[in-house]
Amino acid sequence: MKKLFSILLACALVFSMAACSSSNSSDSADESTADSSSADDGKDASGEYVIGFIPTTLTNEYFSAVLNGVETACDELGCELITFDPQSDSSMQASQIEDMIASGIDALVYVPIDSAGSRSVHQTLKDNDVVVVNVDNVIGEDDYDLVDAIIASDNIELGYLSGQWVAENKLDGANILICHNQVSESCILNVQGFWEGIEENAPNSDDYVELQVLEGSGDTQITYDVVTDALQAYDDVDVIYCINDTSALGAIQAVEEAGLEDQISILGKDGAPIGKKAIADGQMAQTSAQRPTYIGYLGVTTAVDILNGEEVTFNTSIPSYSITADNIDEYDIDAWDTLDE
Repeated sequence: MKKLFSILLACALVFSMAACSSSNSSDSADESTADSSSADDGKDASGEYVIGFIPTTLTNEYFSAVLNGVETACDELGCELITFDPQSDSSMQASQIEDMIASGIDALVYVPIDSAGSRSVHQTLKDNDVVVVNVDNVIGEDDYDLVDAIIASDNIELGYLSGQWVAENKLDGANILICHNQVSESCILNVQGFWEGIEENAPNSDDYVELQVLEGSGDTQITYDVVTDALQAYDDVDVIYCINDTSALGAIQAVEEAGLEDQISILGKDGAPIGKKAIADGQMAQTSAQRPTYIGYLGVTTAVDILNGEEVTFNTSIPSYSITADNIDEYDIDAWDTLDE
């Protein structure tokens, strides 16, 4: 089986936009392209399925981990794989999906950049009889009729675990900065869950104050810039909650440069190797971990099951887990996750 995939872009030391569909502010290489030898009828030479995979970007370690799961499943199932990198550009993503349809994909494992504004893309896929498995950044419920399955982390739970940590470790309350990615539905749910975690576990939730929501776009440099500015405006920050570990790196740098590392607790999300290392080094307090490799793997196996006429669960929520200094030794700092159940 000839596996087709795009040339991965060179990753900078700081990765951007997780899971939470984060973007990267550094310049990207030229758009990745798929091999043009894909069969027009949606099958490769061996008669196996052609699977498309398109994330938010491949200059992000999180989505590279999703791709690893996708590749593993395609290898095991004998599927041909076509991958593009839209470089966090929703217009480019839509155009690349049209190219995939023209290449004859049978199914698409799809992480929408704009989860609220992708209905026309979904409609085009449906009109061309392409099975769509929406992973990671979940589309709005109004668009559920246009996809065949959804697989994502429990985004409320991811935020909840961080909020719970704050409630249990800042018993007297906290002044909080939120480093958000406000165009991502998953990140919106993360922040919602964060406050629910505080409200349900704090002695008095009124003691936990949101100082400001900062638009960090899930990006290290952007988050560094906005946190640096915020720390000049507020001298009483206790907690910075970041919607991914990539943006948490920017917050860590800003806090350390301000000499406030003993005052401010930084929380991330993803359980990325960079986040786990920051916890091990005492730079970050907590991260709520996802399973991107497994999500990608399950995306492909679910798509193949649908193509084979099998019944599947429409909406699959992947449990998350909290990593702190207390349990960091239980995890492989160099790996994202495993394919073990």
